[in-house]
Amino acid sequence: MTMMNAAGRAVAALGVGIVAVGHWFWAYQSHSHLPRARLLAVNSEVELYVGIFLIGVGVHALASRYWFREPNPPAQSSTREPQ
Repeated sequence: MTMMNAAGRAVAALGVGIVAVGHWFWAYQSHSHLPRARLLAVNSEVELYVGIFLIGVGVHALASRYWFREPNPPAQSSTREPQ
């Protein structure tokens, strides 16, 4: 159950990072002629770097969960070996 929560947090960090970078691109690159109401007074570079950081956090957490684990954990035998 704990690993599923970690995977959920990784996906959430990845999603928030993608949304932040997408918002940065939409707000500061493609629609520069539109007036923008700023919900949070965040510098555009800070918003971009926070989004990139969160994408990195999500990717790292997913990689550590799925790619860096032991591929074949030792199976527990139901039969006892003679001593």
